[in-house]
Amino acid sequence: MVSSGSSERGPRVPVPWTRVEAKGGEVSLENALPQVARSGSLAEQVYRALRESIADGRLPAGSRVTERQLATALDVSPTPVREALSKLEHEGLVERSDSRRLRIADHPAETLHELMEVEVMLRGAEARFAARKITDEALERMRRILDELVASRESLTLAQQFEMAQRFDAEIARAAANPALRSLIESYAIYASDYRLSLAAEDAKNPDWVASRIADHREILAALAARDEDAVERTMRRHARSSIRTL
Repeated sequence: MVSSGSSERGPRVPVPWTRVEAKGGEVSLENALPQVARSGSLAEQVYRALRESIADGRLPAGSRVTERQLATALDVSPTPVREALSKLEHEGLVERSDSRRLRIADHPAETLHELMEVEVMLRGAEARFAARKITDEALERMRRILDELVASRESLTLAQQFEMAQRFDAEIARAAANPALRSLIESYAIYASDYRLSLAAEDAKNPDWVASRIADHREILAALAARDEDAVERTMRRHARSSIRTL
């Protein structure tokens, strides 16, 4: 299996959200966006909710929204929405057409491929750093995850398989101990993530595909155990790149 998105927040699998699109690319947000937690910075919580909604397709690429529309849907004032949108605009996830109207960025296929290539390189670098620092205890946890996945694969749901893959990836991120790099990876992973999640859901129905992903994970684990930085970076890049398809 291959995981998608954050390694620490649980699996994100395709969710059949109902989206009612109106004329002009506008999207009905009624009951569509996640609830915003009222703890900590409200602007940060709104940012996370909107980013999650872009990632899983509840706010589809190319759709148009307004600050007021989003504030109403999230049951917050316009101020934290404005702050969150400014951050998303800086990340290239939303585009502002005027002072009040925005559009969820719809990047061309070539741009998405280039962004995903950057993500591939970052994941390879993270695996390289993990090889320098990983402990025997972490390696043993990774072995147990793979053994459990192989032994229980037939009875696991797709969400459970994704969760186990993310536990494996989380060990690599934890061993690398580079939060700044992990943040960059998660920033790039959001591009076309709804497409990639849907694709992974289809691929996961193919036993040969699942077996190949498990084999990749075993090869990554072996390279980590050998503390072979070149091998683990090369294998991780190949593993990550294989998830890039024609958009």
